[in-house]
Amino acid sequence: MTGRITPKAPKIVQITLSVIKMTFFISCNIISLYMRLKVLSYNIHKGFNWSNSKLTIEAIKETLHATDAELVFLQEVVGENLLHEKKHQAWRNDQFEYLADQRWSEFAYAKNAVYENRHHGNAILSKYPIKRNEQINISTNKYEQRGVLFCEIETPSGLLHAYCVHLNLLHKSRIKQYEMLSNIIKEKSSSKTPVIIAGDFNDWNQKASMKLEKQEGFLEAHKVIHNVYPKTFPAQLPILSLDRMYLRGLTPQIASVLKEKHWKSLSDHAPLYVEASIP
Repeated sequence: MTGRITPKAPKIVQITLSVIKMTFFISCNIISLYMRLKVLSYNIHKGFNWSNSKLTIEAIKETLHATDAELVFLQEVVGENLLHEKKHQAWRNDQFEYLADQRWSEFAYAKNAVYENRHHGNAILSKYPIKRNEQINISTNKYEQRGVLFCEIETPSGLLHAYCVHLNLLHKSRIKQYEMLSNIIKEKSSSKTPVIIAGDFNDWNQKASMKLEKQEGFLEAHKVIHNVYPKTFPAQLPILSLDRMYLRGLTPQIASVLKEKHWKSLSDHAPLYVEASIP
């Protein structure tokens, strides 16, 4: 007696569904191991256009919100200017809080430059809790008041250390600040903690990499992807690489200078946008 054993259809369906479920489970777990973080760094020139002829802080807010960045590193942010407050009807003190609004629930501001009736500095806006922050003075002369804003941020993937910087114009002074910045990071951030250093490095001669990349193990996000440093200045026609975003413990996936027409009229710098994955 001969015959053929035909598998029952329900078993095939059951096996197929099991494979699909297992594949979906594995995919979800792989995705969950990595968080993709959207980060933007921008020197907003105190809320004025490149020539200081037009107040642009309202347009900056609208345009920043459209990027959907989760972390924003800002330089030349005004905390208070009583002279501009009298002169400009649309003037905003506490620019960091105005820009954050409902989009970024957490923010930190640190004064770098303090004068009579006015001060400005660095700020970090975050969609995630800022557990602590600190302003660290890295001024090297009496003419340039500079600082590093350090924030410890609780992301869904764990702690992230963020350093927002604005360095000196002169190369000799920046060499000292690279060393100071390196020592600050060694003191505050372990090798296991993901770190972002972003801001206006004023590094027109591209010497910051000597310290941060070759000695401290950081990667400049734009350079990793495009093999060149980002050109961000002047905003009208970017030819100088002044702004950077250095990563350690994160992998850059996307890096671009936002130089579309609507960005050109907002500040003297163009913003740097990066998406990076955190293991």
